[in-house]
Amino acid sequence: MISGTTTFAQSVTPEVTATAGAHFAIPGYQMSWTLGEPITQTLSNSSGQLTQGFQQSNISVIGINDYDFSYEIEVFPNPTIDVVQVKLSDGVKEGHISIIDPTGKRIYENEIVSDHFMLDFAPYAQGTYFLNFSSSNGELQHTIRLQKLK
Repeated sequence: MISGTTTFAQSVTPEVTATAGAHFAIPGYQMSWTLGEPITQTLSNSSGQLTQGFQQSNISVIGINDYDFSYEIEVFPNPTIDVVQVKLSDGVKEGHISIIDPTGKRIYENEIVSDHFMLDFAPYAQGTYFLNFSSSNGELQHTIRLQKLK
Protein backbone atom coordinates (compact mmCIF):
# COMPACT_ATOMS: atom_id res chain seq x y z
CA MET A 1 0.00 0.00 0.00
CA ILE A 2 1.33 3.41 -1.01
CA SER A 3 0.14 6.56 0.63
CA GLY A 4 1.10 10.18 0.31
CA THR A 5 0.53 13.33 2.25
CA THR A 6 0.32 16.85 0.91
CA THR A 7 0.74 19.68 3.35
CA PHE A 8 -0.14 23.28 2.66
CA ALA A 9 1.13 25.98 4.98
CA GLN A 10 0.22 29.60 5.27
CA SER A 11 3.06 32.07 5.32
CA VAL A 12 2.94 35.48 6.91
CA THR A 13 4.66 38.34 5.12
CA PRO A 14 5.70 41.18 7.40
CA GLU A 15 3.95 44.03 5.58
CA VAL A 16 1.62 46.68 6.93
CA THR A 17 -0.40 49.37 5.24
CA ALA A 18 -0.69 51.97 7.95
CA THR A 19 -2.23 55.40 8.32
CA ALA A 20 -0.18 56.50 11.33
CA GLY A 21 2.75 55.47 13.48
CA ALA A 22 5.62 56.71 15.63
CA HIS A 23 8.84 55.68 17.36
CA PHE A 24 9.96 56.80 20.82
CA ALA A 25 13.29 56.14 22.52
CA ILE A 26 14.89 56.96 25.88
CA PRO A 27 18.05 55.40 27.27
CA GLY A 28 17.40 51.69 27.68
CA TYR A 29 13.90 51.65 26.18
CA GLN A 30 12.29 51.95 22.75
CA MET A 31 8.69 51.86 21.63
CA SER A 32 7.27 51.84 18.11
CA TRP A 33 3.64 51.71 17.09
CA THR A 34 1.68 51.53 13.85
CA LEU A 35 -2.04 52.15 13.47
CA GLY A 36 -3.57 49.27 11.52
CA GLU A 37 -0.83 46.80 12.39
CA PRO A 38 -1.92 43.14 12.52
CA ILE A 39 -1.46 41.44 15.90
CA THR A 40 0.64 38.27 15.88
CA GLN A 41 1.07 37.40 19.55
CA THR A 42 0.15 38.59 23.07
CA LEU A 43 2.38 37.77 26.05
CA SER A 44 1.62 38.54 29.67
CA ASN A 45 3.09 37.96 33.11
CA SER A 46 2.59 39.41 36.58
CA SER A 47 4.26 42.73 35.67
CA GLY A 48 2.43 43.54 32.41
CA GLN A 49 1.18 42.61 28.98
CA LEU A 50 2.90 42.88 25.58
CA THR A 51 1.10 42.59 22.26
CA GLN A 52 3.45 42.02 19.33
CA GLY A 53 3.08 42.71 15.63
CA PHE A 54 5.32 43.19 12.62
CA GLN A 55 7.95 45.88 13.10
CA GLN A 56 8.57 47.92 9.95
CA SER A 57 12.15 49.14 9.69
CA ASN A 58 11.69 51.10 6.45
CA ILE A 59 8.82 53.52 5.94
CA SER A 60 8.00 54.90 2.50
CA VAL A 61 5.58 57.79 2.18
CA ILE A 62 3.82 58.05 -1.15
CA GLY A 63 1.88 61.16 -2.09
CA ILE A 64 0.03 62.47 -5.08
CA ASN A 65 0.22 66.11 -6.08
CA ASP A 66 -2.95 67.82 -7.23
CA TYR A 67 -2.40 69.92 -10.31
CA ASP A 68 -4.46 72.87 -11.41
CA PHE A 69 -5.04 71.98 -15.05
CA SER A 70 -5.17 75.17 -17.05
CA TYR A 71 -6.46 73.39 -20.17
CA GLU A 72 -8.33 70.28 -21.26
CA ILE A 73 -6.83 67.52 -23.39
CA GLU A 74 -8.63 65.02 -25.62
CA VAL A 75 -6.70 61.94 -26.78
CA PHE A 76 -8.52 59.52 -29.07
CA PRO A 77 -8.99 56.76 -29.92
CA ASN A 78 -8.01 55.18 -26.64
CA PRO A 79 -7.27 52.28 -26.80
CA THR A 80 -5.50 52.63 -30.13
CA ILE A 81 -3.84 50.49 -32.78
CA ASP A 82 -1.84 53.16 -34.59
CA VAL A 83 -2.53 56.91 -34.84
CA VAL A 84 -3.80 58.98 -31.90
CA GLN A 85 -5.26 62.47 -32.24
CA VAL A 86 -4.53 65.03 -29.54
CA LYS A 87 -6.68 68.14 -29.10
CA LEU A 88 -5.87 70.88 -26.59
CA SER A 89 -8.49 73.36 -25.42
CA ASP A 90 -8.43 77.14 -25.38
CA GLY A 91 -5.91 77.45 -28.20
CA VAL A 92 -3.00 76.11 -26.12
CA LYS A 93 -0.04 75.88 -28.49
CA GLU A 94 2.96 75.71 -26.21
CA GLY A 95 4.58 73.22 -23.85
CA HIS A 96 6.05 69.77 -24.18
CA ILE A 97 4.69 66.26 -24.66
CA SER A 98 6.50 63.06 -23.80
CA ILE A 99 5.53 59.40 -24.10
CA ILE A 100 6.59 56.95 -21.39
CA ASP A 101 6.60 53.24 -22.32
CA PRO A 102 5.51 50.32 -20.07
CA THR A 103 9.05 50.01 -18.63
CA GLY A 104 9.13 53.69 -17.58
CA LYS A 105 11.46 54.76 -20.39
CA ARG A 106 10.83 58.06 -22.19
CA ILE A 107 10.50 57.05 -25.86
CA TYR A 108 9.28 60.33 -27.34
CA GLU A 109 9.57 64.00 -26.47
CA ASN A 110 8.63 67.04 -28.51
CA GLU A 111 7.47 70.64 -28.27
CA ILE A 112 3.77 71.38 -28.64
CA VAL A 113 3.33 73.89 -31.48
CA SER A 114 -0.34 73.31 -32.32
CA ASP A 115 -3.59 72.74 -30.41
CA HIS A 116 -4.38 69.72 -32.63
CA PHE A 117 -1.83 67.10 -33.67
CA MET A 118 -1.38 63.35 -34.18
CA LEU A 119 0.97 60.80 -32.62
CA ASP A 120 1.90 57.57 -34.40
CA PHE A 121 1.81 54.57 -32.05
CA ALA A 122 2.12 51.96 -34.86
CA PRO A 123 5.82 51.22 -34.20
CA TYR A 124 5.29 50.69 -30.46
CA ALA A 125 4.58 47.35 -28.79
CA GLN A 126 1.28 46.49 -27.15
CA GLY A 127 0.99 47.89 -23.63
CA THR A 128 0.12 50.85 -21.44
CA TYR A 129 1.79 54.18 -22.22
CA PHE A 130 1.66 57.52 -20.44
CA LEU A 131 1.41 60.82 -22.29
CA ASN A 132 2.88 63.59 -20.13
CA PHE A 133 1.99 67.18 -20.95
CA SER A 134 4.27 69.83 -19.44
CA SER A 135 4.26 73.62 -19.45
CA SER A 136 6.96 75.60 -21.25
CA ASN A 137 8.99 75.72 -18.02
CA GLY A 138 8.85 71.89 -17.66
CA GLU A 139 6.22 71.65 -14.91
CA LEU A 140 3.99 68.58 -15.36
CA GLN A 141 0.44 69.71 -16.15
CA HIS A 142 -1.40 66.57 -17.17
CA THR A 143 -0.85 62.81 -17.63
CA ILE A 144 -3.03 60.58 -19.79
CA ARG A 145 -2.86 56.77 -19.77
CA LEU A 146 -3.13 55.30 -23.25
CA GLN A 147 -3.59 51.63 -24.10
CA LYS A 148 -1.82 50.41 -27.28
CA LEU A 149 -3.35 47.31 -28.81
CA LYS A 150 -1.62 44.96 -31.27
